[in-house]
Amino acid sequence: MTFATLAPVAIVVPSSFVSPQAPLAAEVALELHRAIVQNEAGWQRRAFDAFHGLVHGLLIKSLGPRAEIADLVGDAFVIFFTSAHRIQSPLAVRSYLVSITMNLARREVRQRKRRELFQRFTGSALEYEQEAGQDDPKAKAALIQLSRILDELSADDRAAFVLSNLEGMPVLEIAQVLRVSESTAKRRIRRANEHVLKRVSRNALLADYVQARTERQHG
Repeated sequence: MTFATLAPVAIVVPSSFVSPQAPLAAEVALELHRAIVQNEAGWQRRAFDAFHGLVHGLLIKSLGPRAEIADLVGDAFVIFFTSAHRIQSPLAVRSYLVSITMNLARREVRQRKRRELFQRFTGSALEYEQEAGQDDPKAKAALIQLSRILDELSADDRAAFVLSNLEGMPVLEIAQVLRVSESTAKRRIRRANEHVLKRVSRNALLADYVQARTERQHG
């Protein structure tokens, strides 16, 4: 279990939500980029092995533990495999794939909002199958509650929140990934933080979970 801290409230979520991925070592990134540029046999598998955890983690953090995550992971890598030859620098390989992943996440968020609008108009119930997880039941419940709070954000603000607070990216990199100015990235992060902090502090399940985890950490 790890912590994502947004003063003055500490948001505690399962490790599947907060597990920042370290950038590839420079020599590994250089070798992978060379393999991509030269279209060496097997480069796709090497890229998948290197980045699967990153892509899966970003989508879980962005969308919650839902069953369509596996399909979206596949979509991200298909797009990456067909367009990676455009990457001009070894240091840009990771950020290029992160950008693809977050574009897919934002698209899915917008589609969900349209489906929810349809639900309100028709009175029908939309059920989302939850992805199986390894965390304890209380942690899983807290994760789902946090995901529902994130559902209230716009797709752009949600992406900024995830990259900043759950992925641990600096603002400049977030701006590059989302293809916005640094000031726009800061504004989205601040707006998302304010909303999430307010909602977490008023959510009994999350508040109890945060308190229990904090007491165990400092007990």
